[in-house]
Amino acid sequence: MNSAERKLEDINARLKHGEGWIGYRYHKTSDGQQAPSRFLYYSFYHGRKQKFVRTKTNGPERAYRELLAARKQVEDGSRLPSEVSKLRYENLKSILMDHYREHAPDSLYTRRTEDGGTEQTFLGADKLDRFFKRCPITEITALKLQEFIKWRRREGDSGPTIRRQLGKLRTAFNCAKALDLVTDNHIPTFVLPADSKPRKGFLDLDGFETLRDAMPENLRPATVFLYYTGCRTGAAKKITWEMVSKDCNEIELPGEIVKNDDPLTLPLVGPLKEIAVTLRTLRKSFPQPTDRVFDFTNFRWEWDRVCAKLGFGVFDKESKTYSGLIPHDFRRSAARNLIKAGLDRRTAMKITGHKTEHIFERYNIKTTTDVQEALIKAGTFKKSATVVPIAETSATL
Repeated sequence: MNSAERKLEDINARLKHGEGWIGYRYHKTSDGQQAPSRFLYYSFYHGRKQKFVRTKTNGPERAYRELLAARKQVEDGSRLPSEVSKLRYENLKSILMDHYREHAPDSLYTRRTEDGGTEQTFLGADKLDRFFKRCPITEITALKLQEFIKWRRREGDSGPTIRRQLGKLRTAFNCAKALDLVTDNHIPTFVLPADSKPRKGFLDLDGFETLRDAMPENLRPATVFLYYTGCRTGAAKKITWEMVSKDCNEIELPGEIVKNDDPLTLPLVGPLKEIAVTLRTLRKSFPQPTDRVFDFTNFRWEWDRVCAKLGFGVFDKESKTYSGLIPHDFRRSAARNLIKAGLDRRTAMKITGHKTEHIFERYNIKTTTDVQEALIKAGTFKKSATVVPIAETSATL
């Protein structure tokens, strides 16, 4: 036994029972001989799972220190670098697809493949696939993300578009973390381009009533519902009769059709009372529970036509494109109207389905008239109100 073998034997003798093992792994050569691995390996159990790790040293003492450090890392709940490095971008994408299928199916769409079949994917997937193909996740660093941003800018993508592409990759990392496949140490810092400025489109009550009356009669209930509730068009299209109460005074939107996954009950009162009356009439025809409640037949075409006619937008007959007020602007209108009506922010957010105040503020548009009303209220503050200096107040305490 040479000195290196003796040193290795001493190191293994130093390890307590069950703490691990250090040594070479052997494989057969082409002539049938047993050949040792190039570097030392160490092995230990965590629970019932055995972990084998190849070092980059032939020094038993250094391998021993690496073994102890690895055991502590695993006991602290972290994964070994050798385990994380086996994960690639494709694994992250698969995890993200599973997440979308279960929690956000609307994020996926089906397209045809070159061989005539179909596949599910999400917007921006092709760009991510092309850049991060076969990339180990340990190599997806903040610097790598900046290289992606520069590449997409050269290809003509705007900052907000790139932000949404990388946002999906960040979601994939967070999903992998939730599955205990990675830790915070393995998630790169996402320094993303600035988001787009919020749209300023909204419609006041007078303008809405003009638009409503100009819409075809079969589309008016949907138009009224979208304006006063701020409901997304995609969710409103999925409302079925099983979601309507027996007396037609409430509509209960399940979490599956609401973007923030929170179920929402909307009483059909106030400006929505006319919808309740319409639904009671429609219910006499005994619709199926799975039938759609609101008629959206040619809704967007009629919307573009009416808005262009009323001056809320412009329709180019040559290119057959429309620009101007869009149905999603009703979410901004609803947010603004609810706050102006005196509702507290939390209640307004519950109605519109916004989860965070940051996003709600993007929809709660302030106009010059709003500022004017606020200044008038400030000017009517009682001039006789006693102002007590802070220092004087503190001295009396």
